[in-house]
Amino acid sequence: MDTLSLAPHLMEAIIDHALTCYPEEACGLLGGAGARATRLYVVENILHSSEAYEMEPRQQIKAMLAIEDEGLELVAIFHSHPHGPARPSTTDIAQACYPESAQIVVSLADRQQPDVRAFVIQGGKATAIGLTTTP
Repeated sequence: MDTLSLAPHLMEAIIDHALTCYPEEACGLLGGAGARATRLYVVENILHSSEAYEMEPRQQIKAMLAIEDEGLELVAIFHSHPHGPARPSTTDIAQACYPESAQIVVSLADRQQPDVRAFVIQGGKATAIGLTTTP
């Protein structure tokens, strides 16, 4: 995947969720097809931490089943960095379990101008990819 495309409302929804969860990390899943995300599934961060996240297992399973039931694919996983940069941390890279899905990181270091970037994590390496919004 070279570029991840989001339906326009999804970018706004991801940023809104990250701001709502601040100062804790926010997280969730994006369903869609190929490299296009069309549906957002917000999942609770059970660590309630500003430096790490862990998805609430029942909510994560429910979201993944909904993705399957709706005929979609897991296109991306997102989380926020309330005080850090919009790039995967060493922990994010080590814990990445879905190499076929993009990883979106939202930096709220400047909450007035959130920085949102996408990556593919494979073989212990994070590679930046394009992130666009298209209707």
